[in-house]
Amino acid sequence: MTPPPPTADRRPPTADPSAVASAKADPLRILEVAALPFPSRQGTQVALDSVCRGLAERGHDVHLLVYAHGAFPLRAPYTIHRLPDSPRFRSLRSGPDWRRALLDLRLALELRRLARVLRPDVVHLHNVEAAAAALLLPFRPDAPCVYHAHNLMEHELPIYGTLGPPALARRLGRWLDAQLPARADLALAISAPTRDGLLRAGADPSRVRVVEPGADLEDLAGPPAPRLAGAGEPATVIARPSSDAVRDAFERAVATPRARADVPDVLGVAHLGNLDRYQGLDTLLSAVARVRDRDRVAELVVISDSSPEALGARAARLRVPIRFVPHESLANALCVLGDCRVAALARNVPGGFPMKLIALLAAGIPVAATQTAVRGLDVEAAVVAARDDSPAALAAAIVTAADDGRGADRVAAGLRLARTHFSRAAAAERLETALRGRRR
Repeated sequence: MTPPPPTADRRPPTADPSAVASAKADPLRILEVAALPFPSRQGTQVALDSVCRGLAERGHDVHLLVYAHGAFPLRAPYTIHRLPDSPRFRSLRSGPDWRRALLDLRLALELRRLARVLRPDVVHLHNVEAAAAALLLPFRPDAPCVYHAHNLMEHELPIYGTLGPPALARRLGRWLDAQLPARADLALAISAPTRDGLLRAGADPSRVRVVEPGADLEDLAGPPAPRLAGAGEPATVIARPSSDAVRDAFERAVATPRARADVPDVLGVAHLGNLDRYQGLDTLLSAVARVRDRDRVAELVVISDSSPEALGARAARLRVPIRFVPHESLANALCVLGDCRVAALARNVPGGFPMKLIALLAAGIPVAATQTAVRGLDVEAAVVAARDDSPAALAAAIVTAADDGRGADRVAAGLRLARTHFSRAAAAERLETALRGRRR
């Protein structure tokens, strides 16, 4: 019988400075590795920045190895190492690509070089590409290697449609979900459902721990005009907004009325983030169409820097009004969210963790979600979860989140979660405990 996952620690971030002082007295040198463009507003990149900042704030010597490019320059309290800018690659989207494969081979070489030079106490490998570069090729680093699973490849690989028939992609993904935890000194799962999936694939239960992420509002803030940052550009060109500036924007957004000024009774349903297939946007469009079938005036409000053409065409076919708003700064996104009645999560791929959930909870907006999007996350007090992943169920959850009398209680619970369990400080404390246990 599979043992239950370790109980998630729901304590608030420590207010005792002695805990941080203790960490600073015995700091770790940590090499964080991720095969992706950095930074960007995508969930994995936001989580990665928060991880590095949180550990650096606790006194650890943090180094991050990533691709040559990112969406914008970043001032960071940790050291960023970038691959050479060859082959030249500028996409911010996830998914297989021949240029990524070449970059990941370069990442494997650079990872081994940095591990020899830095002599880290632990190498922290984010997602399957970084873990494969370290663990599936010869001459793995001497330092303990910790694999951090941000998703389940058995379910994610088939959605890209570039690795042959879906059944073949699933088998490859399941093999990776079993092999990478087996070859790492420790595997961390970003959520309980992710751990469950790794165990079903054959991972050893004693070697897989749940460490949920966290992010503060300023972690979610980028510069107001994103642009590509390439190799050779200094990482200190643009500073992120201060905590006070982001908090002021947050307070203004929460105070904004929850209805469009021009159509007072409109039910604005917000989607925040990229428009990749795993987001379940077809389900969301169909759900909004079903809400409109109930004689509700409803529209979908998409806050994203992704290209809107394909989604706009699908919305037109369903006769769903859709409004596209550039994400731009966090303050802009929060103000647009404040103009909506509810936000929706329609993700239908098992495993992972929707980082946008933290932003939505922090924004004080009612949230409705498919069953898969929030399964195992222990957020029932703050989110209206649909009974399943169907458009009809999500439509019912959207109406409930917007209309029922418990909305204020859910928003308050969400704010508490965002400021405590899902804060950067709490997440860094959880992660430090896991990484310190692997130190030789």
